[in-house]
Amino acid sequence: MVKKSFIENGFEDLKNKLKSIFNAENKETSEIVSDNLPVILRTDDRPIRNIGYSILFVMIGVFGTWSYIAPIGSSSLASGVVAVKTHRKTIQHLEGGIVDSISVRDGDYVNSGATLLTLDSTQVKAQIEIFSGQYISLAAIDARLTAERTESNEIKFPDTFKDLNDSRVQEAIQGQQQIFIARGDSHKGEINLLSQRVKQLGLKITGLKTQQKSKRRLLGSYAEEISDIKELLAEGFADKQRLRELQRQHTMTQGDIASLTTEVASAQMQQGETELEIVQTTRKFQEQIATQSEEVNAELFSINEQLIVAVDKAERSIIKAPVSGFILGMATHTDGGVVMPGSPILDIVPEDEELIVTAQVALMDIDKVVVGTSAEIRFSAFSSKTTPVMEGRVKTISADTLTDPVTGMPFYEAVIELTPESTQKLGGLVLIPGMPAEVLINTGKRTFFEYLVQPLSDAFSRSFIEE
Repeated sequence: MVKKSFIENGFEDLKNKLKSIFNAENKETSEIVSDNLPVILRTDDRPIRNIGYSILFVMIGVFGTWSYIAPIGSSSLASGVVAVKTHRKTIQHLEGGIVDSISVRDGDYVNSGATLLTLDSTQVKAQIEIFSGQYISLAAIDARLTAERTESNEIKFPDTFKDLNDSRVQEAIQGQQQIFIARGDSHKGEINLLSQRVKQLGLKITGLKTQQKSKRRLLGSYAEEISDIKELLAEGFADKQRLRELQRQHTMTQGDIASLTTEVASAQMQQGETELEIVQTTRKFQEQIATQSEEVNAELFSINEQLIVAVDKAERSIIKAPVSGFILGMATHTDGGVVMPGSPILDIVPEDEELIVTAQVALMDIDKVVVGTSAEIRFSAFSSKTTPVMEGRVKTISADTLTDPVTGMPFYEAVIELTPESTQKLGGLVLIPGMPAEVLINTGKRTFFEYLVQPLSDAFSRSFIEE
């Protein structure tokens, strides 16, 4: 009320002054002005309001048109970390063992092939010695059996024996040569004995056949003499006693011939049996060689495999760096400590490897993120004022969800590769694996109007779902 009365008093003062001015000229004019002055004063701000309304309507129209037709980039925000493209190399040992010596510490730089850790190899070296001795012995036996099988005059030992500086090699060679000579002499002696028997039986058969021929000639002589005696006896010039004696001798000679024939047949049979025995002895000897050779080869193969495994264990007792890089996360620091089988010993962060950014994409955004999509990367470890935004592209997306071990939240892992142009923008700044990053993955474009309408559209579509 105070403000209103103040305004009304102001109008009254102004009206009185105007009346006094116009009274000198024309009373009628003064009355007209006096009557219409409030109207004139009330309508003086109308043009200004019209201009304001016009500007407001134009701005609303421009903004509405822009919001409907102008595209705005849509992005998916994801947290990420810098990683090596080939990942960190975790060093493990299959069997584990006792630490003999440690050659590196956390933060050390190592070249590829450098010794990291040495495990105690006493047991495996003892196994190698045992298996090596068995291998040498079996290889020498196999060489001797090969020489016996091929009926060679000497043993051809493996060429590898020449390269082995081992006293057991010479012992094995000498031992097998002695066995080779002894077995050869025994076999040859047995064959020679049987051959001599065959030869003797042959001579016996020859003698018996000679006796047969002599007896047959004697038998023929008896037959002629008996014939002559019979003629003389018929004429009375011979004695019957003489005839009977010749007939008895003739019969006895026939018996001798038959006996000789039997002896020849028996000797020939013995000769055949002896020759067969020679063949069987040789065959038996070869069969023994073949059987022994199979057994030796089987044992040789088994020992060789065990020796390979033992040598591999011995070589792996010296743990070496597979790549050049920096040592990280040493799990053992004490000589004499125990390394469990398959447990991580240390990690190596490869040097000069291409760096990538692994980002955790939210489940609701995965349908918009595809391979090849561009991305903007900001590294929170650097100052935002001096560090430019890096560009990259989505290289791969995990086929299924992963779970964050800290938060337990599921996510899709997207691998972002930095463009060569972006890496040049870093200048003297160095990216380090494990550095946090903020990733904006371009998911397309929408207008501002679509941004405003989308929630209403989603709510509208859900409202018609039948329960």
